[in-house]
Amino acid sequence: MKHPISGIPVTRRRVIAGAAATVAVLGAPAIPAQTKRPLKIGLINSFSKTYAALGENNADGMALCLERLGGTIAGRRVELIKEDCESNPQFGLQKLRKLVESDQVDIVMGPQPSNVAMAMVDYVRTNKVFWMCSAAGATALTWNRIPYMFRTSLSGWQYSFASSKWFFENIAAEALVIASDYAGGHDSIDEFVRVYPGKITKSIYPPIGVNDFSAYLTDIAALGPKGVYAFFAGTDATRFVKQYAEYGLKERIKLCAPGFMVDNDTLPAQGEAALGIINTLHYSDTLATPANQDFVAAYRARHNAYPSVYAEYGYVAATVLARAAEAVDGDTGDKDKLAAAMVAVAFDAPRGPFRFDPVTHNPIQNIYIREVAEIDGRLTNKVIATVENVRDPGVKS
Repeated sequence: MKHPISGIPVTRRRVIAGAAATVAVLGAPAIPAQTKRPLKIGLINSFSKTYAALGENNADGMALCLERLGGTIAGRRVELIKEDCESNPQFGLQKLRKLVESDQVDIVMGPQPSNVAMAMVDYVRTNKVFWMCSAAGATALTWNRIPYMFRTSLSGWQYSFASSKWFFENIAAEALVIASDYAGGHDSIDEFVRVYPGKITKSIYPPIGVNDFSAYLTDIAALGPKGVYAFFAGTDATRFVKQYAEYGLKERIKLCAPGFMVDNDTLPAQGEAALGIINTLHYSDTLATPANQDFVAAYRARHNAYPSVYAEYGYVAATVLARAAEAVDGDTGDKDKLAAAMVAVAFDAPRGPFRFDPVTHNPIQNIYIREVAEIDGRLTNKVIATVENVRDPGVKS
């Protein structure tokens, strides 16, 4: 039997009671974890405003993994330092500097907002910061080829590749696209358009945090497209989906989206308005695999809720760090050695088979075509098709 997170074989003889059990199970040297320097993780994310729930879910996923590891990785006690970027690139960069220069963290994780992630690139590259992008999906992060950056979420290209093909073949040869007016929204739409073989009738970009979508929905109704492809997240996603249904568009014009728009952080508030929306993502809590069932059970026991994709992001990020750090016996100071260990990480994650592209450091993973449905009395996403081993090409096509 192997430890579900570290992947290190566990035998009855090696499992002992008390605090030392964690060290034994993880295969660390037989010395107390407190004798080693703590392993500091700096998490930059949005813990307020529109994307607050997303950031908290991401942190919850990380914390769950670390808790199951007994709070140590490779014999080092883990310190998770959280900083709120407020979805603001300038604030995010300030918090990054604080974590690196003042807190002297071993590794930076996050953020969710792609505009914040893109603002971090130059500093990370110049200062050789080890960065695990545990949420943002901006495709350009993959194309930047930053030596010490690894992404454990996905790139916009990956879900857009699956979305555009499905939309063209099953919905319509023409599409109207609409998304939040920020880096993540534009990236999502740009990649959908780049791959989509049909015609784009119009592109609409409402600002983040808009309360009333009526002007945009009136425009959509007047144009009468056969299908709409939309990108919204957080509270914006909740408002858009509900208002789309209230305006009578749900029954007339098929709504499709990346899975972020209709996941466990938004579905309870969206209610029946979300039913039937086709969406694409690398994860669904309904995946019937041992790794996912173990994760869902642990998360529900801890939070009395089903995990969102953002929680899965965080859980996988912490798992990857644990496996790579174990491989180098906790020596995160040798960044080249740690990077090589990360490239070698491969395991069955809650989302399915996970491994890194050795060139781009973007994950190679399945992308699922999902449909919002009511299963056992709750709204969730059932998988209706799988695109296996999707690999971002790393360059503009």
